Amino acid sequence: MAAWKMKAMLSFVFQTHSCSQDINRDAPAAEPHSPLEQHQRLIASAGSSSVNRQSINMDTEWTASLWLDTFNELLNEDNELDYGDRWTLNFNYNQTDRVTEEERRRGWKVSTYCARGNFECASCTRTWASARVVLVFRYRLLRGQGTVIMRPFGQACIRCRGNKFNLPGFAEKEVEQALLRQFYKIRKNCYHEEDDDEDSGRSSSESEARTKPHEKNLCQACRMGICCVDDEDDD
Repeated sequence: MAAWKMKAMLSFVFQTHSCSQDINRDAPAAEPHSPLEQHQRLIASAGSSSVNRQSINMDTEWTASLWLDTFNELLNEDNELDYGDRWTLNFNYNQTDRVTEEERRRGWKVSTYCARGNFECASCTRTWASARVVLVFRYRLLRGQGTVIMRPFGQACIRCRGNKFNLPGFAEKEVEQALLRQFYKIRKNCYHEEDDDEDSGRSSSESEARTKPHEKNLCQACRMGICCVDDEDDD
């Protein structure tokens, strides 16, 4: 075969191979799944995202600022205590539901409230809900200054147990209900007013049937002898 014919054949083979590579490079990638498979994968992905959102929205983190913001909003925008006095909310994570005689003489009162809250174990990240989260409010009105001191009680993880108590997280609606109930107590015991809103701030957990037994040995308040079966106040 003549040399020039050999060169022509090699050139044709090389050009054909290059064109094939260009076509393959420009062609769209093959679909890894059929339309039905893709639809099923999208449904599964959406379900997983929904579970993650529910976990995130469980409100397991104790957020003092949520209580402060709601307290001030109810006072300043809704005028829940419209008597011309100044009221503040503080936190004390060591107080109990007991008031000494000296504290009584200085005007202090105390009320307990049973709320619905959520917990997350700091060790194993297990989450759970409880309809018996104890809140203790100590309060008084003295010479135009009203003070509310709050303590949330924690719960231990049933898996980890021990004496490590996790503080609860609350939904905004539950925070509002608890504070409305406390404002009712203030109107009753500090301003000596009886109104028809006694049940307006009652926790939803008090009206719903409790289907799960309360683990008293895992409840910080129960261990201290503070019961929240009934909402109570010390006049």
